Amino acid sequence: MNRGRLIRGIALAAIAVVAIALPYVVTSYYVILASLVLATALLASSVNMLAGDAGLFSLGHAGIAAAAGYGVAWASREGYDIGIQLAIAGGLTVLASVLYGLISMRTNGVFFLMVTLAAGMVCYGMAYRWSSVTGGDNGLTGVRRPPVFAEYWQYYFFILAVFVLVTIALIRVSRSPFGLTVRGIRDNDARMRSLGYGISAYKFAAVVLSGVVAGIAGILLVWQTEFISPASAGFQASALALVMVVLGGTGTVLGPLVGAAVVVLTQQVVSTYFERWPTVLGAVFVLVVIVARRGILGGWASLLIRRRRRPPTSSNTPEITGG
Repeated sequence: MNRGRLIRGIALAAIAVVAIALPYVVTSYYVILASLVLATALLASSVNMLAGDAGLFSLGHAGIAAAAGYGVAWASREGYDIGIQLAIAGGLTVLASVLYGLISMRTNGVFFLMVTLAAGMVCYGMAYRWSSVTGGDNGLTGVRRPPVFAEYWQYYFFILAVFVLVTIALIRVSRSPFGLTVRGIRDNDARMRSLGYGISAYKFAAVVLSGVVAGIAGILLVWQTEFISPASAGFQASALALVMVVLGGTGTVLGPLVGAAVVVLTQQVVSTYFERWPTVLGAVFVLVVIVARRGILGGWASLLIRRRRRPPTSSNTPEITGG
């Protein structure tokens, strides 16, 4: 095992120990905050999947998450059991993801960005106007998470397990032939088309898969807050998910988690001491973009690579001998 793999293994083991021990060493407030970070990181992971492998940056994935969230919230208020709740949320997730894929699969770059933004605003408009189902601007309250993980610490371990499983699944997809093909389309779509690959079909599949992850995040966020409103589908929610990806490092495995931690802690902690917390977040974002264009984790990885490639310096000076 080389030194790099050993360091990564030790780091992952340390993260696992801290994550498992967290509910036993901190107060309930910080455990709930950690659960919120994990759920938000899943939404960022759905955006990161597209941005990292396909080179497609979405500004509307919060709309897919909100569709799933409203499905489980409405079914919960109507008294349906957990199976029906998940079935409704899953159906809405697939429907929204398919619609996103159909309208965006032939676009690239800024056009993909604008199409997903428009789709997200449609979801926001439906959540705001369809008040008989969504509660309108007041949202849906009284949502209850399943009794099996009703306690805050039980829910933390549940959401931690879901995050780990989804992250492993995203890694497998990224390293699969499908993921390699999507990256090939990102790098040179003209050549991939000449080789016979269906560019639009692969983009459609990538959007749908990322939408499924966003739907999982939407369900977890509703169970986390036990409330949902049209703001969850708005532009700010989608923009913050994209900010998390850029902050953490586009295309990195744990970049969305790092970015989510920065954004959520700024929202929830810094805002209690400083009213203009968006200014603080904006300053952090600008600083990261200037200093580490690949994000926090991407910049750290680049630094380690440069240090590893740097030739060793010797403190011994050659002796000069005279005749």
